[in-house]
Amino acid sequence: MVRKGPKTAKRTASKKLPKPTSIELVDSLSDCPDEGCTIHAYVRAAAEYVRRSGELTDGQKKAAQIRLSNALARAFVLEMKTKLPEASDLIAGERKVAGALRTVNADVSQMHDLDGLRLAVELKPVNLAVGRAIWNRFGDIRTFAVNLHLKFPFCVVGGVLAIPTYEAVASAKEIEEELAKLESDDEVTNSADGVDAIVEARSSTGSRRKSTTHLIGKAVSRLIRAGGRKTEGDAPHLLEGIAVVVYDPDTGTMDTNLPPAESGLRWNEFIDSVASAYRGRFES
Repeated sequence: MVRKGPKTAKRTASKKLPKPTSIELVDSLSDCPDEGCTIHAYVRAAAEYVRRSGELTDGQKKAAQIRLSNALARAFVLEMKTKLPEASDLIAGERKVAGALRTVNADVSQMHDLDGLRLAVELKPVNLAVGRAIWNRFGDIRTFAVNLHLKFPFCVVGGVLAIPTYEAVASAKEIEEELAKLESDDEVTNSADGVDAIVEARSSTGSRRKSTTHLIGKAVSRLIRAGGRKTEGDAPHLLEGIAVVVYDPDTGTMDTNLPPAESGLRWNEFIDSVASAYRGRFES
């Protein structure tokens, strides 16, 4: 009994909410009832975080990221419970899962007494430093899928990237350096969308921000190929569903054009794909 006291205290302390961030929309996510924690509530808070991130300390940024990730997990669970009443025991919050390659934390998960891991989702918001982080997050999602599918081939695995349509930069010089990279990239300069992205970036050199839409466009083409795992016999590196939540930090709303409709990557398409895969494997 003497030994259990400190361990219990440690577990309780680990569940405490992160410190306030000074951004009301972000801090209020923790008090938001489950039925109000929608994807739109998440996007509004994430947009405010992007706009005001320059005011925050490193500690406040970390606290904001924790709150935002938890809200995104709850938004997914809210919609899945509507689509799949049988998945009412989904957990929003990190849960350790032993995969085939290593132990990972699943941001959303469901365990079953007979099947083991039935559903797992990796959330990878890229709210800041998009240019540096987006490809790492892409790789994280693919690795997550391989790791879990090798051990749980029937598991429905999803991945979510949340990305703003622009990011703040330190100076106009940084924009010019990015433009030089864009203009030397044949994949960008040979497409109409790529040329539009360059023009948009050039027009914003005085605003200390740069567009991320060209990066999102390139990520979308890769993510389309990474999704679409239809059966448990398909390649383990594929996912049953992927979402790319693209939002405008100025309006706090999801972009109406990215990802393209019927790409399978829009939030509602992602929810439908995951629900469909789940029903096909586990519905009695």
